Formats: sequence, structure tokens, C-alpha cells
Amino acid sequence: MIAPMQEGAAAAGQPLRDLASGFFRADGALGQLSGADFAYETRPQQVEMACAVADALETESHLMVEAGTGVGKSLAYLAPLILHARRTAKRVMVSTHTISLQEQLVGKDLPLLQARLGVAFRAVLVKGRANYLCRRRLARAHRHQGELFPDAVARDLERIRAWADSTGDGSVQEMSRPPLPEAWSAVCAEHGNCLGGKCPERARCFLQRARARMQDADLLVANHHLLFSDLALRIQGANFLPDVTAVVMDEAHTVEDTASEHLGIRLSPYAFEHFLRRLYIPETGKGLLGYLRAGPAARTAGRLWEAVADLFHAVTKAAGLSAHEGTRTVPHPLEVETEVPELLRELSSRLGTLIEELEGRDEDTRSELKGLRGQAAALRGMLEAYLGQLEPDHVYWISREGRRRQPVLHSAPIEVAPILSNSLFGALRSVILTSATLAVGGRLEYCRDRLGAGADCALRCLGSPFDHARQMRLHVATNAPDPKDKEAFADAVARGVLRWSLKTKGQAFALFTSEELLRRTAGTLRAPLEEAGLTLLAQGQGMARRAMLETFRTNEGFVLFGLDSFWMGVDVRGEALSNVILTRLPFAVPDHPVVAARLRRIKERGGDPFREYSLPEAVLKFRQGFGRLIRSQTDEGIVVVLDSRLLTKWYGRVFFQSLPECPVDTFEL
Repeated sequence: MIAPMQEGAAAAGQPLRDLASGFFRADGALGQLSGADFAYETRPQQVEMACAVADALETESHLMVEAGTGVGKSLAYLAPLILHARRTAKRVMVSTHTISLQEQLVGKDLPLLQARLGVAFRAVLVKGRANYLCRRRLARAHRHQGELFPDAVARDLERIRAWADSTGDGSVQEMSRPPLPEAWSAVCAEHGNCLGGKCPERARCFLQRARARMQDADLLVANHHLLFSDLALRIQGANFLPDVTAVVMDEAHTVEDTASEHLGIRLSPYAFEHFLRRLYIPETGKGLLGYLRAGPAARTAGRLWEAVADLFHAVTKAAGLSAHEGTRTVPHPLEVETEVPELLRELSSRLGTLIEELEGRDEDTRSELKGLRGQAAALRGMLEAYLGQLEPDHVYWISREGRRRQPVLHSAPIEVAPILSNSLFGALRSVILTSATLAVGGRLEYCRDRLGAGADCALRCLGSPFDHARQMRLHVATNAPDPKDKEAFADAVARGVLRWSLKTKGQAFALFTSEELLRRTAGTLRAPLEEAGLTLLAQGQGMARRAMLETFRTNEGFVLFGLDSFWMGVDVRGEALSNVILTRLPFAVPDHPVVAARLRRIKERGGDPFREYSLPEAVLKFRQGFGRLIRSQTDEGIVVVLDSRLLTKWYGRVFFQSLPECPVDTFEL
């Protein structure tokens, strides 16, 4: 048996880049592991990436590295990251965008490194605190479920109670069927509702166990949503995640949008309803205030139910959002008459009085009231910030969302670079950003500047080990109508999708940028595809995304129509996917509030919004869609582009410059 790297090597003073590159050599610990169940090939790009990551960690600097599919990015950053953590005795973190990559890291890559890296290390998958069951709250909810909860919630609480006796880590992800949100919120380890050392269940607390594992870990595995939620807390002087000295952000092409989402405001009728249902439901008298027989507070909560309904109606009207519109920007503070902020303040005061009255008598209920009082303050703060547009340099808008098309209030920072420059890149010694798609025209400066990584951030563009010239062909339509002519373009897309789906006998993704065009094309082609023996799977038409993907992956003769979430993070290997059809160049809709604000900001500075934002964003998303096809050394197939602007417009060359070299054919629709 080949011996793994020696434990002492991690602390022997040998340069980290030598340790990392040695691990990947053909005669190294990983290379010599090749056998019947594991095939390893030395890839120069992987070694180069590992060395670049090692250099950034040792010099405490930032790095942005694009490494194409097949490089083996995760091992290339994990090996030096873990070695660095063990040598310095400092905690580090990896953050991903998708659950599938997290599962790969935890289920495949980290066990391999545990066996072969030669250093013992502790890695922990990190989840937000609300993912964990609170045994104390569960016991309390069970005792009073008849007084506090509707029947459906009470039934789910019984199911949670039975599961609590067998769960391993107490996280909701372990449940075979997710509970109702109202049931889980009544028993989870929510912020502001913890007795700390006074809790009778502290010795068995799932959250405390998770926190202890985090504190003892060398490596934390998190996701971008949790990382930026924690970052938002840190800006306010709090935190959930323990401190780290370095972080690798994989799937970094999603960082700007994720940061923007978590550093802004989102207020929906459901958020208020969820909060109020725990306090008091006027129709049934159930809820915490009904259980306490707290008449004055219950009456305030009852008035708040009505005031919230009036608030969203008034905001919708003041913003000018019609019943048929999806989104409308709110350019100025809204003068809306509403009692909601004052009622929330009054409710907080009454909850404070109840908390004082229960001191020394019922600590469980006091803890519940404290948590709800904190939520009331948070809701009031967000509402006042939205109505008065108090967040600097934010864009504000209102949109209709969900099946009920409820109005939702949003804000987001126009630019995340100034925020991340201070709170992320300025706070950590080393931030390493990586993805298969970060470069525009072979250069990384666009993404570096959008994220605020700074001019000192090292840039590496490593390409892919795949032989695209051999494995694929690109086919581009020469005569598609301009997409501005919606009718003609829709007809051309339908003809093109049908033609190329038949050519490969299914096994095709057709990727759309518009839900309207997807629905129309699906309606036109469902019957012709069925006549040809092919089955259409269309996103948003009855089947969940995960189920669509699994059906496509495990069956022949399917054509899948997908929207934004299928352009990235989808991995279908082998013959199951032989054809990717890109129906249109993926330019962002310029009237989305965030996009419009970013374009306007560039114009105000004297720049060219199209060249500086719209085009590079479209190129990055185009590369994501293009990259769905070749996922392994043995994959083969075609990519079809039904948008002739790739050939007829000056900016088409920027798209071509951003793609790997491969044969290009043209065709007429």
C-alpha cells in the first residue's frame, strides 16, 4: 500500500506550495492511489491552481482563479487550505452556492483527503441556527399545543416529537418529510430565544453541539447564503459563525447577487403573518397571547393584522404597481399612512411588560416573548427603512410574487463592491474566489472590480483540460429574426428547437431567458415532439426542478426546457445530455430595478452601461449555459445558438473570445 503524506510534513517548514503540488504529482499520495475504483490523472491546471491557492494563503493575500470544468478545483483548493489550517492552527472556511457541491465536498472530496493528505483534520458542515431543533421549545410546544396551534400544526409537532428521539444532529434536513414552516418555527433554535446556561436541555442541545463542533473544526463548509447572512450580522455587531482567517468561495460567479440579496431588505405579507400567527390569531384565539390571556397585547396584535393588510394595499397603490405588473421601482420615499410601525412599537412595549411580569415564574414563555419582541423590532426597522428609504445607496422596488401574487417590498445595494471591500476582503487575511466562469474575453478584472477584491488581488485564468475541439461542435443560426420582433423570433425559436431536438433524438436542454417564450415554445412543440417519440419536460409546468433533472438523467428521449436555474449548477454527464440549445443571448432585462440602477450608476459616472455591465454579465451567463454540455473527458455533443446576433453584431466576438476553441458551423433556420 502506498503510504500517505507524512503528518510531520505539514509543520516541517516546507513551503506550502511544495506540499500542495507534491500531493498532486503522479508519484504523490493522490497519483499513486489510482486503481480499479479510482482513476487519477495529473492535470497541470490543477497543480497550478493548488500552488496559487497555497501562495495566497502563505502571503495572506487575495486570489481570483478561473478553472474550467474538469480541472478538479475542489481538491486543488482543499488540499492547501487544510494544510494551511493545520500548520497555523487557524480555522478556515469553504463556501459554495449549491447544495450539490456541498454534498460533493462532504461526501467525496473530504473523505478522500482524510485518507490521503497525511494530516488529521476536522471538517464540519455548517448550517444556520434555525435549522436545529430546540428540545426545550419542543417540550413547551407539546405541553401547550392545544392552546397555541391549529390542528395541522399540532399534528406536525407530534411528528417532530417522534423524530427527535432518533435524530443524529437535530437538523431539519434529517426529516424524511419537511414539517410545516409554522410548526418548525415553534421548535427551532431561533435567534433571541435561548436560555443559555439556564436551559434545562443545555447538555443535550443540538445547537450547542453544532457550535462546539464548529469551534473545534479546522475547516468549515458553509454556503454563500449563510456566509452573507453572518456578514450582515457582523456589520451590526453580532455573528453566528466563528471567526476564520481564510475563506475559499467556490461558484464565485454567484457572489454579487447573493451578497446583494442578503445585504438588502425583503418584507412580505407572509413575514408579518408568520410573526402574528405565533402571537395571536383573532379568529380562533390561539397563539401565545391567547394562552397568557393577555388581553391588551392580544388586542394590539388583532389591530396589527388589519393594519398590515391595509399597509400592503396602500404601498402597492402609492408605488403605482398595477394588478398585472410584476415589478415596479420605487424611486422616492413613499408617503403612506399606516399604523403598522406604531402598533409594532406598542406591541413591543406590551410584550416587555409581560416579560417583566413572568420573571421568575415562567422562563420558557419569557424566552418566547423575548424572541418575538426582537422580531417585532426587526420588522419595524425594515419597514421604516423601506418607507423612508433610509439605507444609503440602495435601490427600492415592489414586486408580486408567489401563487397568490402577494406584493413584496425589496431593497438592495446598487453596488456590493464598497461593502465587500471592507467587510469581507478587508476583514479576512485571505479570500480566494473560484469558478469555471469568471472571465470575460479571457480577463478577470470585471469580476474582481464588481466584487471589490482590490487591485492587489492576484488573477489566474487556467482554462480546462477538456479537448473541446474534439468533443463538441458549436452551431449558430445565421438568419434568426431580431429578438425585438417577438412574434417572428418565437416562431424561429420553435423551428430551431424542434429541428435540433429531432436531430439528436432528444437528450437536449433548451435554455430560455424568458418564461413567456418558454411557455409559448412548449405549447407549440409538445405535440410535434410527442409524435416523434420524444417527451417534453418544461420548467414551471408541474414537475419540481430536481425531479425534472432526475427524470431527464435516467431516461432516453427527453427534451428539457429550462430557465435561469438550469443555466448553471446542473451536472449531467455522459450520453444523457448530448445537445444544449441556447435560445437567446442572455442579456439581463434592463428594466429590473437592480439592473437598471447599476446601468444608471455607470452612466452617471460617464461610462458605457452596455460595454461595462450588460455585455460582460451576458457573456458570463452564456458561458454557464455553454458549459452544461462537456462535464467529463468522455462527453461529446453539440451546442446550438438560435440568436444570430452572435454573428451579426460587433459584440459577438466578445462571446467567441470567452469560449474554448471548438469547431463552429452555421445554419439557416
